Amino acid sequence: MPVESPFQVAWDSEERTLLEELTRSRTAPLCRVQRARAALACADGGRNAAVARALGVPLDTVRRWRKR
Repeated sequence: MPVESPFQVAWDSEERTLLEELTRSRTAPLCRVQRARAALACADGGRNAAVARALGVPLDTVRRWRKR
């Protein structure tokens, strides 16, 4: 059974809008776009493993992003 992360992610509407714009950017660096996608997925209740699979990044990367 998957364990819930103790690090919960929550964004207010202004921050969420900024992250959503970043995910649609064609000029932003890929690492920033992936981190924004991960942040939004985690805020929507996504588990680390599912987010990592969806983005094609290692699980430890998503864990590190969530802690930040």
